[in-house]
Amino acid sequence: MDSQANLRARAIFLCEQTGLIPPHELPDYAAELLVLGYDAPSLRELAGLPTGDRADSADMWNVVRDELSVRHEDEEEGARFLLKYWAQEIVEGRIDVLPGSRLMYRAGWFPLGQPMELHELVYLLDVWGDMPQRHEQTASELLHFARKLLGREG
Repeated sequence: MDSQANLRARAIFLCEQTGLIPPHELPDYAAELLVLGYDAPSLRELAGLPTGDRADSADMWNVVRDELSVRHEDEEEGARFLLKYWAQEIVEGRIDVLPGSRLMYRAGWFPLGQPMELHELVYLLDVWGDMPQRHEQTASELLHFARKLLGREG
């Protein structure tokens, strides 16, 4: 398994842990984990659940975690990882800047206690909502923010 697959899997588990993934979507993420090279009986079972039969997804996800020996992470450590993960996804063009920035906000703003380092992100997201005529400029500024967060200004 390559390091990109491991990073993606960690992000999936952290997003579930922090409530960024609703339980009814867990089977879709289980299928993605299978594609990434993870395997466990409960993971295969969860990935195969049809859309209308997902009531037990959260319980099954806990079994998946146990079978794969995936621990719950410290909230602050997890939030910092997700901030960098989504910034990396934005910078490398794997996710559009606005949805990625919103994920960075959800992953880090409240879990990290509204840190100063994210004030610019919050401001830019407010500008996006308040000033549609500046979307192109704001998107560029959000991309710059993601680069800055990764230490790749320029």
